[in-house]
Amino acid sequence: MDLVVIAQIITGLATLIVALVLVFQLKKQNQQLAIQHKDSVSNSINQFRQRFEDITKETVTNKEFAEIWVRGSLDWNNLKSDDERYRFRNHYRQYMGWFQDQLQLRDEGVLKITNELIKHQARNMVGVKGFAHCYKNYHKKAISKYPEIMKIWDDIYKEIHGEDISDFIPEQITTTKFE
Repeated sequence: MDLVVIAQIITGLATLIVALVLVFQLKKQNQQLAIQHKDSVSNSINQFRQRFEDITKETVTNKEFAEIWVRGSLDWNNLKSDDERYRFRNHYRQYMGWFQDQLQLRDEGVLKITNELIKHQARNMVGVKGFAHCYKNYHKKAISKYPEIMKIWDDIYKEIHGEDISDFIPEQITTTKFE
């Protein structure tokens, strides 16, 4: 056998071995990336759940605020002072922020959110007069980035309260001015 042929066979085998090693390394790397992605998703979901727990703690641990929250949820007009309106509205804002985070996690493929869940959340967040007031006058704009979801919320608002707010977008006002 010619020396050139032997060299070509050896070079070919070496190239094949290197290719197989690279394929094996890529496979391992993909497995590691899948594990990291799964961990990242788990961490995102855990942080998301923790945020919800943090929001609800104030109404559970602070009796004074719990009274404001319950009274205001029944009707915005039950709130007696700008301080109560400010606290109520900002607490509602935290829930809306949590909902927006949920939509962002959905968009990033971390959470799967059905229309039924969105309807359920809308019923929770506009189902009573005080919450409906906050949604309509202060926080509807927060979900305007998602017109299909805003339509669901507006339809539920109309179903419960008999008012079509689909063409209404609240004006941007400061956190200490109240409607």
